[in-house]
Amino acid sequence: MLIGTNLTYTKAYNYRIVFETIRLFGPISRAAVARRSNLTAQTVSNIVKRLLDTELIREGDKQQEGRGAPSMTLKVNAAGAYSIGLDFNRDHLTGVLVDLTGNVKHRIYYELTSPTPDESIKLMTSTIQQLKTDQNLDEEKLRGIGISFPGPMNISKNNNVSNTVNPKEFPNWENIPVVALLSEHTNVPVYLENNASAAAVGERWYGAGRQVSSFMYVFFGAGLGSGIFMNGRLCDGHTGNAGEIGYLPLSDKKSLLSTSSTPYVGEHFHLTRLYEWLNKSGADVSQPGDLLDLYQGKNPEFMEWTDQAKEILVPVFLSIEYLIDPEVIFLGGRLPMEIIEDFTTDLTERLKNERINEKSTYPILKCATAGSDAAALGAATLPMFDLFAPQAQVLIKRNGKVGN
Repeated sequence: MLIGTNLTYTKAYNYRIVFETIRLFGPISRAAVARRSNLTAQTVSNIVKRLLDTELIREGDKQQEGRGAPSMTLKVNAAGAYSIGLDFNRDHLTGVLVDLTGNVKHRIYYELTSPTPDESIKLMTSTIQQLKTDQNLDEEKLRGIGISFPGPMNISKNNNVSNTVNPKEFPNWENIPVVALLSEHTNVPVYLENNASAAAVGERWYGAGRQVSSFMYVFFGAGLGSGIFMNGRLCDGHTGNAGEIGYLPLSDKKSLLSTSSTPYVGEHFHLTRLYEWLNKSGADVSQPGDLLDLYQGKNPEFMEWTDQAKEILVPVFLSIEYLIDPEVIFLGGRLPMEIIEDFTTDLTERLKNERINEKSTYPILKCATAGSDAAALGAATLPMFDLFAPQAQVLIKRNGKVGN
């Protein structure tokens, strides 16, 4: 169906364009905002007044621009809005409170052992409350709560979980309406996304993806997933599960950690299985940080796992490169940064040897910027991205309330 737009939606989009221009280039004058956005000075002035009135931006120092009196600059007001991000998996819950500029104001972390849905919802609810209470947060400043889960999962149109993940890997979580259950305990919108896509949103909004419109974020977590941005827009696919590269089959050989009759890529990156496999050889590993000690000490079993991981990723990354043609492939997630840096450097060299000679351009591999809390920070970004990002769908005429 072809859907038109009207002036109301155009105004909403321009509002986001002005805010985004100030967010990316501030401190910046009103005149410079108009030049960068190609909007009239009057339109920019009206939108700036609204943003100042709602305390989403504030005035900074004066700046000389050519002749005449200096211009007052504008920048985002970090305290103008806050959001909460929750990253949940069988082994942990991370909660963060983030301000409008992406600074983490408070962090809470729990190590878990496959909690039940009831236990998890109670813990999420108490974590949200603690994040707010510890920072004496003004409830009116909280714009939303984001939650990230491992994929694949089905999210219904009203943003509820109908099947979080494969029940074999995440027992007792089939058809649990996480958003609906958490919404009973809060008055702000609750957003849900798989952890890789959430991390990609965070990288796009606050990280190195700010100036990159097309990229893939490869997420090392409970397995292996990815989030895809194309032309500045999150591509989540028909069911919301685009980028589930962990379920690609391993065609030539099994991973060291494979347990299934049809081995798949994500098995090799299953952190719990990795811990168990390493512990059998005498290592003492129970969380991602412990892997750094093994890496720095050149533990033979861990280095064997690392080498096979790179072998597995080379054809996966080549497939990404040829199918999607991203400008950048970001590597991030729960592995320690030093290990991710090693993956980034070594895979860059390995890929050079596997490309066809006719391939003259290729994506750059880069480390993501959020560290091990990428999914939690990404989850916290979901409300901000939905409310303020100049996404093309804002222009689409639809039933319901128009944002901004």
